[in-house]
Amino acid sequence: MTGASLVFWIVCAIPLIGILYYLIRKDKNKLKGSWGVIILGGLVIAALLVIVYVTKDFSAIFSQN
Repeated sequence: MTGASLVFWIVCAIPLIGILYYLIRKDKNKLKGSWGVIILGGLVIAALLVIVYVTKDFSAIFSQN
């Protein structure tokens, strides 16, 4: 990941994920809360895969070789 991706994850994504996790776990209905955590985890994994894929393609297109 590039520096911009790391800054995004540190400043925006990690606090957002933490807040969403807190709100999902605070839900009184534990069954719905567990589904929310599963979906949130899937979205985080998908976002990481997209960032790695896009960064790899971006580097290949704009390389100086």
